[in-house]
Amino acid sequence: MLKYALYRLCLAAPLLFLLSILTFVYIQIIPGDPVAGMLGPGGNPTLIRQLRHELGLDQSIPSQYGHWLSNLVTHGDLGISFITRQPITPVLVNRIPATLQLTVTGLIFTVVLGWLGGFLAGAFKDTWIDRTLSGLTLVGLSTPMFWIGTILILVFAVNLRWLPAGGYVPLAVDPLQSIKDSLMPGFAMGLGLAPYLARMTRAATVEVQHESFLRHARTKGLRGNTVLWRYAARNAVPSTVVVIGLQVGSLLGGQVIVEQLFNWPGLGRLLVEGAIQRDYYTVQAVILVIAVLYVLLNLAAELAHAALDPRIRL
Repeated sequence: MLKYALYRLCLAAPLLFLLSILTFVYIQIIPGDPVAGMLGPGGNPTLIRQLRHELGLDQSIPSQYGHWLSNLVTHGDLGISFITRQPITPVLVNRIPATLQLTVTGLIFTVVLGWLGGFLAGAFKDTWIDRTLSGLTLVGLSTPMFWIGTILILVFAVNLRWLPAGGYVPLAVDPLQSIKDSLMPGFAMGLGLAPYLARMTRAATVEVQHESFLRHARTKGLRGNTVLWRYAARNAVPSTVVVIGLQVGSLLGGQVIVEQLFNWPGLGRLLVEGAIQRDYYTVQAVILVIAVLYVLLNLAAELAHAALDPRIRL
């Protein structure tokens, strides 16, 4: 297992390096001049040239990238915000806990709804349970996440007044209120992504049902529920772990919409604010952090899959 983990880590290192290059180049080729955007349409050309020189934007792209990567590796410095003129790294560090809390909440709803629904649909294939859950899956696949969030706000915040419509309280300040704040946005993301996991889990469960060890368990006289939950469910989990890892990446991307809708101060909202203000360094930093989190979380999912299924390590 250690050898496999080291192998996957060695593959992740060059991938992260390539991600940093792609992120930096992508921001550089975006149309528009961030300095001109800062000063407005009536900006003085001399002042524009001066600011571009101070920010290092008059250098070549390889030179800018080398300077940016050197500061990132040696000091953890992601640059200076064009708008606030403050370091970006502390802002990102303050936003990451809110993003991770929302990601974990959404992942819990995704796994509970998606895995359980998909497993029941596969275990009772071609029955009314399967047809009902498969139909709900198709409805979920075709429902936009922002629409789900809007309906949740109208029902649970406006009409029933059970949950707050938006906002964020850190867990360290008020755990109960923080959990209440994260329920609706987390459920909106979970409900939007659960259908993908449900379809994969159903396919894995149907495949497991034809394995010889299940037939052997039934011929030994074990009860149906014992065979279903002790053997089928346990062996359907490993093949869905990687799918869950991919869902985490989708949760990180989906927060751009949900955080705006629920006024959640995470990385997704910071990305939107930076794009609107043409704060390119902030956008670049947020994209890089989300990409790194995506790679690391998928790496963790692959290692968990290998731990659950020894065949993967071969």
